[in-house]
Amino acid sequence: MTTGMGPHDRGEPGYIVAWRSKKAFQAGKYPDQVMSYGEALDKAEEMSANNPELTFWAEHTPEHIEPH
Repeated sequence: MTTGMGPHDRGEPGYIVAWRSKKAFQAGKYPDQVMSYGEALDKAEEMSANNPELTFWAEHTPEHIEPH
């Protein structure tokens, strides 16, 4: 598993695609579609080409956070 800001291995599991609107104050994630880093990166690039008003990127699956 990669740590820090070093490069990611395309086969590293546990990544999702996240997005943010370039104009509106909206953002989201697709947590139900967990894939490898390479797959998430390719999917983000494909989605960016089809939706120029949004920015997409691959990010690590968020850990479950329990409320206080």
